[in-house]
Amino acid sequence: MVNRINKHVTGELDKLNENDTQAVLSYISQLLSSRRSQSKDNSTNDDLIGSLSDAYETRRARQAVEWERLGRQNIQRAV
Repeated sequence: MVNRINKHVTGELDKLNENDTQAVLSYISQLLSSRRSQSKDNSTNDDLIGSLSDAYETRRARQAVEWERLGRQNIQRAV
């Protein structure tokens, strides 16, 4: 299936003139460079989110939520 799609695209590129071919290639280049910059931004955000999720305050908040959840479960069992 992939080879068939590639052959189709290659055939379409052969039909283009020089200017259109350059325009397509520059468009593809722009798409690839924007995709690379987005992946770098995502990794920076992932690092930030990871460091925040390991923060002392976040761990304490998770612990408090878990205690409240357990407390509610115990109350529901008692009723």
